[in-house]
Amino acid sequence: MTLKNYREDFRLNLKLALPIMGAQLGQVTVNIADNIMVGRLGAAPLASISVSIAILIIFMVVGMGISFALPPLVSEADGANNRSGIGSFFRHSLLINIGFAVVSCLLIASFIPHMAILRHDPEVITLAKPYLLISAFALIPFMFFQTLRCYSDGLSNTVIPMKAIIVGNIVNLLLNYVLIFGKWGFPQMGVAGAAWASLVARLVMIGVILYLIMRRQRLWIHLRRAFVGRFESLVVKRLIALGVPTSLQMFFEVSAFSGAALLMGMVGKNEQAAHQITINMASTTFLIATGVGMASTIRVGNRLGERNTLGARRAGFAAILQIVLFMLCTALILVVFRGFLPKLYMSDPMVLPIASHLLLFAALFQIPDGVQVVAVGALRGLQDVRIPTFICFVAYWIFGLPLSYVGTFVWGWGPAGIWIGLVVGLSIAAGLLTYRFYLKSRDQLSPTA
Repeated sequence: MTLKNYREDFRLNLKLALPIMGAQLGQVTVNIADNIMVGRLGAAPLASISVSIAILIIFMVVGMGISFALPPLVSEADGANNRSGIGSFFRHSLLINIGFAVVSCLLIASFIPHMAILRHDPEVITLAKPYLLISAFALIPFMFFQTLRCYSDGLSNTVIPMKAIIVGNIVNLLLNYVLIFGKWGFPQMGVAGAAWASLVARLVMIGVILYLIMRRQRLWIHLRRAFVGRFESLVVKRLIALGVPTSLQMFFEVSAFSGAALLMGMVGKNEQAAHQITINMASTTFLIATGVGMASTIRVGNRLGERNTLGARRAGFAAILQIVLFMLCTALILVVFRGFLPKLYMSDPMVLPIASHLLLFAALFQIPDGVQVVAVGALRGLQDVRIPTFICFVAYWIFGLPLSYVGTFVWGWGPAGIWIGLVVGLSIAAGLLTYRFYLKSRDQLSPTA
């Protein structure tokens, strides 16, 4: 493989990834703004966001994983010039995704009255309940938008979702300011105001992405025909066969992070607030890495549809190399500015030193975190999801999360113990998933490739 081949794959990966990264970065910017605004209200409101997100993120990520079955199938159908299959995949995916959102909403709503079992500060639980309930209903428009986004991404148009997300982010940011603090004649809603802002912003995003898709004939022609035809059990089974393992992969990872947040709440309120600051900043680089991961899914899937297995292998490894270089830079930034970054959120002298220390561990897991998400994206492009799911289970649930608990509560490592477990889990996942892509892509090479 020559340097010229790598450069071309870098360019093609970035062409797809940059709009996704831009959209993700914009969303993270809003999330950071959310936390900064809520942080101005005190440690308890910020901790309430932490415990709520620890619960919500599991449902959101599982839902995203289910929806991620759509891009590789649409991408492969596009590469194989299978026009009739594109609309059918969208129709069935939308049904599955909305059904998941409704069930998730009901499950979260039924859990809220029993949140005291988490053994967190009572003030934190009281503030978290309304935020969590509103956010549960917001999962329905979230999954609707996610289906439209995956459809557009799968057809290699990653700019349209980026534009919709940017508009939604602006709306979210403005409404956060207005509703959290009670500006422009609106009541001061505090933590609940942030949830209402997110709900409205997601509805706006649906309207924007539909409008932009309608203006692109190549995208709209499949979408307008998507509901012409009957539902087929074989298509549903194919989407579930890809989506459920993908969602489990993401669930195992995110549940480890959610479990870490819940464990940190058992350590103390200040430690949980510091953890929320740290994980909020670390999520910036993770969501950018998902852009490169999605680009690897699209490009590997497209090459697979073209029967170009060597091109699929090269696209995947180029994406992995790209994310290693990027994560090296972000790790350096977190280390150098670890004393300054937490001050953007609050000035509490009990929280800032803990957050500054935890940022060292956030820097440490940058490379394995990026590699695992891109490697699993490349494997998804090959439609290889079962073994990667098992790898994620072992890495996060057998090694990562148990080590977080033992290190903190048995060996006395304090808050650092939770993050050491996360670093170990991510490192195991990154190594095994990369090796899996090496084996799978090598096996698929044709004799003439």
